[in-house]
Amino acid sequence: MKKRILALTLSLAIIGGLLSGCGNKTNDAKEDGTKTETKTETATEGDKYGGDLRIAAIEDPTTLFPPQAPDTGVSYYVSPAAEELGRLDADGAVSPWLAEEFITDADKLTYTIKLREGVKFHDGSALNAEVVKWNLDSMIANGKAAELGNPVSVEATDDLTVVVNFDTWSNNWDTIYGAVRVVSKQAYDDNGEEWCKTHVVGTGPFKFDSYTQGGSLKYIRNDEYRLEGQPYLDSVEFVMIPDANTQVSAFQNGEVDTIVTYDPVVMNTLSSQGYENIAQKNGNLANIKYVLINSKDTQKPLGKLEVRQAVMHAIDWENIAKSLSGGYGIASPLFATEDSWAYNPEATLYEYNTELAKKILAEAGYPDGFETVINTIEKNQDIAVALQACLQEIGIKAKINIMDSSEMSEKQKADNMEGFIMGNGSSQMDFTNNYIRLYSSEGIKNQGVMAFPEDYEKALFGAREAKTIEEKKELLQTASKMLVQDYALLFPVSVIFNNCFVQAGIKDVNLFQVSATQWTPEAVYKEK
Repeated sequence: MKKRILALTLSLAIIGGLLSGCGNKTNDAKEDGTKTETKTETATEGDKYGGDLRIAAIEDPTTLFPPQAPDTGVSYYVSPAAEELGRLDADGAVSPWLAEEFITDADKLTYTIKLREGVKFHDGSALNAEVVKWNLDSMIANGKAAELGNPVSVEATDDLTVVVNFDTWSNNWDTIYGAVRVVSKQAYDDNGEEWCKTHVVGTGPFKFDSYTQGGSLKYIRNDEYRLEGQPYLDSVEFVMIPDANTQVSAFQNGEVDTIVTYDPVVMNTLSSQGYENIAQKNGNLANIKYVLINSKDTQKPLGKLEVRQAVMHAIDWENIAKSLSGGYGIASPLFATEDSWAYNPEATLYEYNTELAKKILAEAGYPDGFETVINTIEKNQDIAVALQACLQEIGIKAKINIMDSSEMSEKQKADNMEGFIMGNGSSQMDFTNNYIRLYSSEGIKNQGVMAFPEDYEKALFGAREAKTIEEKKELLQTASKMLVQDYALLFPVSVIFNNCFVQAGIKDVNLFQVSATQWTPEAVYKEK
């Protein structure tokens, strides 16, 4: 049976009820399930134009070429220029954006993307089916097939129609393909892959202007944008400010207009001074600090489940969650927030008991502990230091190995890294695709460090193929509990909801309203 706008009920269940007051709709639904883009009038039109939006960022993007993006953060950085095929709307449904219609055929196992007519990239080339097919094929060629649900093939059946073929049913195709950001094939052909890593050519309301690593990423107004009258701003600029105190000073002095942060120094200071935090709280909007364990290398102590369980008993959960977050963090027994579909109510935190941990470690054959490595990037060093102290209490001596983010990314794709890997991830209401993309045998990384127990993957892949919401939740919760509690493959150490501070007069930015990467750069304006 053919279903149009796949998983509307799934999407509504994910976010519905959480988004009141979260911003204005940018789409109006027609009865036939397609979308007509409209603008929301919140001020006199003539008063909206002009001004620049400067957003503080703690680090550079890993790339500006979405088909090679190792993390979802890239989507955030390229969003002013490279638009997504779909968007989550204020009702929680996945709605077409660059696309005009999504069609799922559950019998034929196809997902069809109908594109809008007449859309142009910033270089003048046309948005068409061949370009979207190239974007999807490029993702697959760069090891991201799992991120797209492992399609069998992608076809451009006419100038504005892309058909994705599968051999297995999945209930999250709208979510997967709606999140794809599309860039110009002509820009790639003319300039090459290396150029595309530091430049982005899309269809969005702003055009790439300049990028200086460690400095800023700037976009300027696209006067040919397809939504008449938008955008309102002259430019959008991400300003790289890694130091929290410097971020605060820049915001207080009006040097930046917006800060998205989970840093307690920034949150405490700006909240106490009365600045508005516009971020919402739901399962899509938290930051999770976590520890991934090398469970695959059975020649090392951590390859034994008992050793990993001993480590879990050595973690002072509540105190570490608070200390890593300035008191904002929550200790969680699962890699999920409590309102997430992945949250299994049967899960509880491992008892913090160092004597029990030592006993389990001795029974596993390591009465005197052992030596290992904690791998981290600079910004996650606080997690590494906290873990190192916990391990020391039970006789495990861990050396901290600090890498840059690009090195860490490359090693996680293929190498067998010894010991522990510190991580920082975004929460999801529906973690199915995220778990598969990062923590399964179909994933884009961690193949060299993770064991993938058969029953864990059976539950996880089953959640992807479930025919009902209830079945999906049940299987996802089973997989989630196995990931952390049963097999100790990784564990969260602190769940923190992001804050988003904006200067007075900044309107319709819509950052951290629906998801961590989606906002409305075309609609932002500065109140006169």
